[in-house]
Amino acid sequence: MMSFDATLAGLAALDAGALARPWTWRDGRMSVRYVLYRALEEAQEAHARAAAASHPESRRILALAQRALGDLRGLLAGLDAELLDAPPAPGEWSIREILGHVVIIERRYAGHTCYAVERADADPVRIPEDRLPTAAPADQAGDVATLLGRIAAARAETDRRLDAVAPAAMARPTVWVHAQVDVRFRLHRFASHLVEHTIQCEKTLDVLGWRATEGRRIAQRLAAQLGELERLDAAAARAVEARLVEGLASGDAAPARPA
Repeated sequence: MMSFDATLAGLAALDAGALARPWTWRDGRMSVRYVLYRALEEAQEAHARAAAASHPESRRILALAQRALGDLRGLLAGLDAELLDAPPAPGEWSIREILGHVVIIERRYAGHTCYAVERADADPVRIPEDRLPTAAPADQAGDVATLLGRIAAARAETDRRLDAVAPAAMARPTVWVHAQVDVRFRLHRFASHLVEHTIQCEKTLDVLGWRATEGRRIAQRLAAQLGELERLDAAAARAVEARLVEGLASGDAAPARPA
């Protein structure tokens, strides 16, 4: 079966004409465009159920970061190599450089936040610099799928370590730039940093004269919704993805939702 990342790249290539093609859906017919919107509704429905359950505050916050990553994945899935390496202006970062920055900052934010949660009261509030990861040339190696996969792996490790921060630890002091903040602030930084650099990627692509297809615009919203769902109910997210992938591969683009 095709991976969901490959499916996103395929959706991103669909223009208005391709989206208007008819597909079978629940023994009826509708356009590919509306099949994708039905998949978005399915993801929304699953998210509404998952969000109603009890989750640690840290998991709810990190779900926002996973939503932001989904948005970035949808924006860049299948991006041409020449766009990946073209700077928007002399001295400014290419998309590759932006993604390399995103992955190292994800790791460093995780280091700062885990240290704040786990350190002894007698330890310094700021983590020693030599305990933080540093950037390496390998962080910028590979095609766009590899780069996005590297960020996804770093996000998964962050979530593994910080999924269930104890309520009392959420207010523990830490440092961001030169200000003293708390763990809750640090957790919210993961999403906002991803949003910041997704917008930077959009601005870069605008300067390069690139324009998103309608298919990519829909895929971007779908990937974002699935990202947030993933952190609250990973099995539900995988089920929505699998039905969409299977449907697109078989010609039945949106199988009926399970009872």
